[in-house]
Amino acid sequence: MCALILSLMMNINLRRAGFSLLVLLTSQVAFAGVVQITTTADGYKYLGAPAPANSSNYYMDVGLYGTPGDHYSVGFAKFNTDLSSLSGASNIFLAINLRNFVEPIFGNGITNQPTDTQYPTSGGNFTLKATALTAAFPSSGVNGTWVQNNVIIPTAAGTVVFQNAGTHYMDITSTVQNWISTSATVKELAFVGIASTPNTWSLQIGTLEDQRDLDSNLISAASPMYLTAIPEPSTVTLISLGFLSILSQKKRKPFCC
Repeated sequence: MCALILSLMMNINLRRAGFSLLVLLTSQVAFAGVVQITTTADGYKYLGAPAPANSSNYYMDVGLYGTPGDHYSVGFAKFNTDLSSLSGASNIFLAINLRNFVEPIFGNGITNQPTDTQYPTSGGNFTLKATALTAAFPSSGVNGTWVQNNVIIPTAAGTVVFQNAGTHYMDITSTVQNWISTSATVKELAFVGIASTPNTWSLQIGTLEDQRDLDSNLISAASPMYLTAIPEPSTVTLISLGFLSILSQKKRKPFCC
């Protein structure tokens, strides 16, 4: 009789544990709001040859800080939208899709500059730093001094190392929670590379625009940057379903009276 009672209690406890796990996972998924940057609010500024901040290309170019002659780019993203879907989340990630690395060739040598289709998608080791801006990204005056004072010196909102193309996740929980709690009017990030091997590489990060040829044929779909409370929702789903499957298949041991 004791064995029977113990068996029933274990079975009930396991089922309760499964239910509790499901509730826990469901509550986390409820926080999995996805907040994307708006179509015209992502871009970059090329320091080597002053140019308007890009807002229409299918990628954001981010270079390595300290390249001679300020021959690099800094990126920026604006999240000036409702972030309430992320309120209460214990962890908030910035999802960044790396399209490819860029290995520029400087000078007028005989080697041709690689084209977009020739840029590598693996073999990199590029550390990207994101910094929360205290004022909106300026349309002018972005130079090496501005980058030093606004991106390099301030504490990072987060960093991530890119070694291969694909989606990577940067934990920027503290920054987003601060935006939400203070009802910040400026919710912008600036990006720059702070380490790379080889050190001439930069990144092309996907944005909200599709890449199309001259005939408007789709080459690659948009790969937007976004905020999310769960970096890989599919993994969470698989864990919960797998755990419940184990519980549903658990057989009771036969007993005699």
